[in-house]
Amino acid sequence: MSQAARPILTPLLALAAGPAAWAAQLIAGYGASSLACFPHDAPAPTPPGPGEHVGLAALNLVCLAVAVAGLATAFMVWRSARPDRFAEHNDQAPASAGREQFLGACGMLSGAIFCVAILFDTAAIFGAPACWSGLG
Repeated sequence: MSQAARPILTPLLALAAGPAAWAAQLIAGYGASSLACFPHDAPAPTPPGPGEHVGLAALNLVCLAVAVAGLATAFMVWRSARPDRFAEHNDQAPASAGREQFLGACGMLSGAIFCVAILFDTAAIFGAPACWSGLG
C-alpha cells in the first residue's frame, strides 16, 4: 500500500494500543484479584494459591505484548512518514505525511509510557501480597 493510500486507522491503532492494553490489564487484573480474594460476600479464609500470580502474570505479559506491538507499529508509521524519506527518491511527501509523523511520534511516546506502567504492575504482582486477609 502506498503512503498516500494508507488509511488513518493504522496510526490511530498504534496510538491507542498502549493505553488500551494498560486499561485492559488494570481492569482484568483487579477483577481477577478481587474474585480470588472475595469469591462471595465475605473474604476468602485463606489467600489464593500461586495459580493466581501465574494467571495475572500471563495477563500482564499479553497486555505488554499488545503495547509493544503498538509501539513498534507507531515507530514504523513515524519512520515511513519522515520527510527525508521522500527526498531520497525525489518524491513529494503526501499531505498526510505530517499528520502520520505526528501520530507516530505520539504513539511511540504513549506506547513507551504504558509499557513501563504495565511492567511496574507486573512487578507488583510478585512483590505485594495477594489479599489483605492473608496478612493476619
